[in-house]
Amino acid sequence: MTAEQPSARFGRPLWRRLGLVGIALAAALALSACADEHPLDTLTEAGPDAQEINDLFFPVLGVAIIVFFLVQGAIVYLVFKYRARRREAAAAARAEEHSGDGDDLYGDDEYPAQVHGNLRLELAWTIIPTILLAVISVFTLISLVELNEVSAAEDDLRVTVVGQQWWWEFQYHLDGDTSTPPDIVTANELVMPVRQQVPLEITSRDVIHSFWIPRLNGKRDAVPGRTHPWVIEANEVGRYMGQCTEFCGLSHAYMRMYAVVLSPEEWEEWVQGQIVDAAPLEPGDPGFEGQEVFLANCANCHVVNGVTDVNLDGRLDGMIDYAGANSITSALVAGAAPNLTHFASRTTFAGSIFDVYEGRAEWIPYLEVAERGDLNRGHLAAWIRNAPERKANDADGARGMTAFPGLTEGEIDSLVEYLTTLR
Repeated sequence: MTAEQPSARFGRPLWRRLGLVGIALAAALALSACADEHPLDTLTEAGPDAQEINDLFFPVLGVAIIVFFLVQGAIVYLVFKYRARRREAAAAARAEEHSGDGDDLYGDDEYPAQVHGNLRLELAWTIIPTILLAVISVFTLISLVELNEVSAAEDDLRVTVVGQQWWWEFQYHLDGDTSTPPDIVTANELVMPVRQQVPLEITSRDVIHSFWIPRLNGKRDAVPGRTHPWVIEANEVGRYMGQCTEFCGLSHAYMRMYAVVLSPEEWEEWVQGQIVDAAPLEPGDPGFEGQEVFLANCANCHVVNGVTDVNLDGRLDGMIDYAGANSITSALVAGAAPNLTHFASRTTFAGSIFDVYEGRAEWIPYLEVAERGDLNRGHLAAWIRNAPERKANDADGARGMTAFPGLTEGEIDSLVEYLTTLR
């Protein structure tokens, strides 16, 4: 060892070390800013439940920041106060080189005083954190009680939320009775009235998922064989992105959903449009050829109320199929696919990762997208042609949509045309 080695080690410029830390922080900030036009914004609440969460979060964050700087400040102070200086390290290295033995590198007088116990300090760093955690725990419990409180009447709207690899289903019970067949079934978009608390019953068909729309509420697990109650409410009309937050397989990252919040008048209009079954098309009707392709290739899994017969019992599908022990609702995977009765009235498909209409049609009122939106034919046709290529799944295991290599381009075009009639 030479005298220059420790000098170089201890003499590394401080600005260089701080520069590396700055680069790392800048990269982290840049990556955290990567989001689409509808990020999962946890800090801009749009509902009372999200407000309750933030009212707890920000004070706790403030306490955490204070504790962080106190602890880190003490560490930095001790590091700089008792650090080995460059000149002293070089002298010690030279002494070691001449003696050949590092045992006497420092004399006893050169070590700082050793503290083996301090009752006051030990009591302080035990009692103060205990008090802080106790106070935070009390306010956390109060918030949890508030978040689970349901003010909606028993006969008000209730929605059963069903998670499945890798999309979300919403079953609407307009009379509040979730033990009976739903009145409306949609996929990927939870449409709800503004300033009205909507109780949710969250479950799963296959594995554990987690339902989260951060601007409206926190997370709640969706567990197969169990139902977890939750509530959601929005103070503002708008469209709020959500995400499955429990790893659930290949396309977990692409299992999204939206809460679409409408005015009371728009909500009533939407309900009246959704409770009507689709009418079977007759020869000569626009989309009839696509309907025939749909019935031959898609109706084994997808339901169009009033048109399909998924259970092959000679009866056209209706909401009664979503109740009972052998229902589509209780099917584990096979035969459980998005209900497409009013597909064209939605703005996303495939777990909300693709747009039904160009640019999400955000400049068009939600109830008018089917009439005024510019259909995203390219994405829709590509999805029908080879869904596993567009979104990773396990089609062979009945988890996700299969590819249809046998369909001609003409059949795919006619199928897309038929889907546009499902308003």
